[in-house]
Amino acid sequence: MISLVGDVGGTNTRLALADGADLRADTVLRARNADHAAFLDVVSAYMARHDCSDVSSVCIAIAGPVHQDQGELTNRNWAISAPQVGAHVGADRVELINDLSALGYSLPGQNLHPICGAHGALSNGQALVAGLGTGFNVSPARQLPAGGSAVFEAEKGHAEIPASVYRLLVRELGDAADAFPTVEDMFCGLGLEKLHLALTGKTASGETIVSAYDTGTDTNANRTITLFARGMGLLARTLICEYLPRDGLIFAGSVARGVLSSRALPEFTRTYLAPGMDVVRPSEIPVSMITDDAAALLGCLRYLTTRL
Repeated sequence: MISLVGDVGGTNTRLALADGADLRADTVLRARNADHAAFLDVVSAYMARHDCSDVSSVCIAIAGPVHQDQGELTNRNWAISAPQVGAHVGADRVELINDLSALGYSLPGQNLHPICGAHGALSNGQALVAGLGTGFNVSPARQLPAGGSAVFEAEKGHAEIPASVYRLLVRELGDAADAFPTVEDMFCGLGLEKLHLALTGKTASGETIVSAYDTGTDTNANRTITLFARGMGLLARTLICEYLPRDGLIFAGSVARGVLSSRALPEFTRTYLAPGMDVVRPSEIPVSMITDDAAALLGCLRYLTTRL
């Protein structure tokens, strides 16, 4: 069985073909969404480069809500219809799922980079993926006794920012903290840029801020990334209480990778592991990070193969 799997983020789209349960690494394509007017244009460009005549099933992960056979990107004016994709590709089966749900389906077996916490100490079969990229969302996942995963949809990015993070922002920003009412207002690429502007009065892209921080000589970038990493630590403490992911809190997305792979990692770990939580102890919840850009593609493939 040949499948087409895709991961449509706010900034980039990834597509690949798969034989059975294996992704074909030589068919992975990454396209900038800004270079295309609609998702089907990306598919057309992909089909011009790869033979999709034998594709019988499609699964597309979308950075936004999915309702039945329709999905909309949260941070781009794209609507995706399963019947239209099926007709375009010539596939009988088309599934649309949320992109964070796809990461949930990629567990376990995903290559994870450990950060902190006690791995395997008190397993309950529950894990949580937290994605910080163009936007923010989470994917709660539970391993089933018979194999496979149960993954639940969420829109955590649009929930109110935790009180602990808000208090941190008030100490640093004063009244300007009110510009960050939701989780996604801070914990995503645009949120990092907005935090930098509020904290330093300087405008810069998220990538530029992280790169400047890595030099160790940019005072403004140091202030921003340090504050952001501490905020991530406080957010993580809230998430483990809300979802109790004893099998792991797993960060994903370009912003999470940029911050947690930088010199700011100790700021995150000190904040996350700080004393004061007795019912749910952060030290007993392992924290790790997905570093594979193709993880959501693997999740889409597992969704197709386990939900026949």
